[in-house]
Amino acid sequence: MDFHPASPGSLAAFVAIVLAVAAALLWAVQRTFRSVTVTALAAGGLCLWLGALAALIASGKMSSLPAGGLPLFFLPILVVWIGLGLSPVGRRMSSAVPLTALVAFQTFRLPLELVLHGWVAQGVIPNTMTWTGQNLDIVSGVLALVCAPLASRHPVLARIFNGIGFALLLNVIRVAVLSSPVPFGWGVQPPLQLAFHLPYAFIGPVCVGGALFGHIVLTRALWKR
Repeated sequence: MDFHPASPGSLAAFVAIVLAVAAALLWAVQRTFRSVTVTALAAGGLCLWLGALAALIASGKMSSLPAGGLPLFFLPILVVWIGLGLSPVGRRMSSAVPLTALVAFQTFRLPLELVLHGWVAQGVIPNTMTWTGQNLDIVSGVLALVCAPLASRHPVLARIFNGIGFALLLNVIRVAVLSSPVPFGWGVQPPLQLAFHLPYAFIGPVCVGGALFGHIVLTRALWKR
């Protein structure tokens, strides 16, 4: 399948967002454990995961796997980030990281959705992946931006954001799967092929996975209140 690459400017913006999300996650680890060693291990684990994914994609063997390798792409995202969110790591982070920071973390979804909208116009992804189609995740970024400064004083705003943001994230995952070249997909043109190309593939383990982990930790923080 032909893939139309993004413009250099939008690709640079995307890479900057991915790096910012990764840095925010590592900041949360450092804030939680107060240990350079633990933070370095977390950074190493993330690099190892992304490096393995990059090597698989670069080898060209991913498309030869069952279902185009998409289960191998999506499954680790869900297992790793849900597992961490529900683990003692997520519990400690929900206590150590301020409520404001947990909400503010999700603001990256606003610029990310703007990049995705630009990619639709460039023919990189189908329009199902932005607000002109079935992805309304830009609302999550806007709500996070509005609610974050008030979250500590008014936790109800954090609860409202968390519920809406979580629902919209699950919808993003649904739309991404059905927009991909899978037998049960929608058959959109162009199909969503970010998982097969670098650095686009990092949107899954870093951005989608990070948002999922963030919502689980935020839920645990709100539950304690």
